[in-house]
Amino acid sequence: MRENNYEYQSEANVLCLLEDEEYLERKEALFKLADEFNKSGIRWGLACSMNLFLRGLVDEFHDLDLVVEEEDIPKVKDIMEKNGGILKATGGNGFCESNCYMHFQLKRVDIDIISGFRIITFGTKFLYNFNESEIEYIKVEEKKIPLIPVEALYLLYAMMEGWQAKRRYKRLLIGEYLVTRDLKFPDILVNSLEEQLPAWIKKEVKLIIQ
Repeated sequence: MRENNYEYQSEANVLCLLEDEEYLERKEALFKLADEFNKSGIRWGLACSMNLFLRGLVDEFHDLDLVVEEEDIPKVKDIMEKNGGILKATGGNGFCESNCYMHFQLKRVDIDIISGFRIITFGTKFLYNFNESEIEYIKVEEKKIPLIPVEALYLLYAMMEGWQAKRRYKRLLIGEYLVTRDLKFPDILVNSLEEQLPAWIKKEVKLIIQ
């Protein structure tokens, strides 16, 4: 897929988010939390499927995954509860073992709050910590929505394959996306080569950054 096709799909997806009844509650939840988080000085970024949706890589998403600076977790929990969020689950599952994980339900919208995003698979682990200097923004109506870097998502989805093989599809989509454009945050991929990641992931990373 060429870059302009991603841009076209991104614009189409944003329009769909704004006008499609299917996404109405998810959009309203995102906008509400963006306002509340920004007002409270919370450092955060959108991750996983909705991040990919807004970039034009996928054409659907089902929940919100928000990566947050660990120091801001108490404020996030307070905001979620004040807005009617019901805490449904915490902790890890043996594969996703983040420093903090909270699964909320806000009306009918599922929202995952993550800090210290850690995936343990293939006999090793990968940790992504929120980094404010690596945030990109996309405008949705008048809202500036922060996105965690797609380079980090590539590594996260690659590691997730050791837990759920179906994650391979999105990892391949992200890889194709990365090779069509200049990398915004190449150091994330370059530095990953020094970590204890599976050899096949390092091989794929080298193909992207070459």
